[in-house]
Amino acid sequence: RLRVATYPVLFTTGLVFNASRPPFDDVRVRRAVGLAVDRQRVIDATLAGFGLPAAGPVPPDNPLAVASTALHDPVAARALLDSAGWRGGTGTGGVRVRNGQPLRVTLITVGSSDNAVEQLIQNDLARIGVALEIRQLELGAFLTLARGAEKTFDLLITGIPGDLSLAYLAAMFDSRLAGGALDYAAFHTPELDAGFAATRAAGSADARQAAWAQVQQTLAREMPVAWLWHARGVQGVSARLRGVQMDLRGELATVARWSLVPDETP
Repeated sequence: RLRVATYPVLFTTGLVFNASRPPFDDVRVRRAVGLAVDRQRVIDATLAGFGLPAAGPVPPDNPLAVASTALHDPVAARALLDSAGWRGGTGTGGVRVRNGQPLRVTLITVGSSDNAVEQLIQNDLARIGVALEIRQLELGAFLTLARGAEKTFDLLITGIPGDLSLAYLAAMFDSRLAGGALDYAAFHTPELDAGFAATRAAGSADARQAAWAQVQQTLAREMPVAWLWHARGVQGVSARLRGVQMDLRGELATVARWSLVPDETP
């Protein structure tokens, strides 16, 4: 017999933009994509509800998280694209155009056989006039593109393994770690570097909280990644096992308190 238990965040999934070239060199286009995606629909349809819409890279149960709400606002997304000069394509299923160039982008993914997540995102973007092509790769080819010194992709979808110390954010956006395994976006700015330096120099809990808040606020404003959801895992726990408590560290943090009750099976 099993009891079902959920455990905290293991991965935060997001759309990583190549902000070094059009169309995603314009933050308005990046914001439009983030607003267009119906995160709750994706979670309900593909994760059986076991996820939390992400407004940023830090899950809300992390004490360093900045309070925020994931927004789904296609109207605002269309307005942003209008302001960026991408016109047409709304209401008719057409594709927006600027200076004769259609707003067509390619999403690279490892994905699965049916690419359900990717197709839902494709549908959401079509509603605001963005044509999204899905390109599924095997993992090695995906990582070669994602980690390449020169970013040649438009955007990619990936899960980022999280940790309590938020070291994954430095691995992604601190220029000291440029070229590393998580430097998918190659997005580095003096403001972000100053924020990460402040996190390292913080001499108190309040200073650390303020420094990480600055990093999160900068990422929210610049949006190099449109964060989609924070994943929650599901485990089956034997009905005989007692003392298992899930927290931000996982299940093994309480292993010293686990115990078994007698097996009553005849």
